[in-house]
Amino acid sequence: MLANVLIHSFLLHLFLQAVPAPALSFHFSADPVGSLPAQWQARGGQGRPAYQVKAEPDGNRYLAAMSHGSDVQLGIEVKVRPEESPILSWRWRVHELPSAADERYLKTLDSAASVYAVFGSRLFPRVLKYVWSTSLPAGSSVKHPNSGRMAIIVVHSGSDSLGMWQQVTRNLVEDFKKVFQIQPGNLIAIGVKTDSDSTHSSAQADYDDIRVAQR
Repeated sequence: MLANVLIHSFLLHLFLQAVPAPALSFHFSADPVGSLPAQWQARGGQGRPAYQVKAEPDGNRYLAAMSHGSDVQLGIEVKVRPEESPILSWRWRVHELPSAADERYLKTLDSAASVYAVFGSRLFPRVLKYVWSTSLPAGSSVKHPNSGRMAIIVVHSGSDSLGMWQQVTRNLVEDFKKVFQIQPGNLIAIGVKTDSDSTHSSAQADYDDIRVAQR
């Protein structure tokens, strides 16, 4: 299926050495402004200008994402045993939602902000995709409309908090068991995506302080 093919292709092209765990932190403070973060790779189009490191007035650096009818993933390969380091946390901030997006359907499958956790093997991964949705309510979850191996979990929704950083903390093991009814394999990649290709609109978001850690 298309979603599986895209995931497999994305993972197979992450050819740089994986980042070991048990604790990982990606805060972009050492990355030059205007660049892609070190060791992160894009799939589905050019990494820049879709993604680039930017700085706030106080000097904090973060990953900015912009989509104009595009669908570009950015990810990094990792090696994590989720039973040892089950907590995934990050900050994100949405500036623009893709118009009329709805993650339940292929024709509207866009999200202003997404954070992926990819488990198992490169050939047959399972994926938790955490999203800031335009229309689905926070707390809901659905399977990808074209692949039962990807679960979409809505963390934030709508325009109430546009322009404001939001902190997210998730238990990967609990989320995985809830949607797939099995124990997760190893965490093998983390990714982000801001896309608007299905709705032919635009989306803009920022990401920062992505961390995998123990309880």
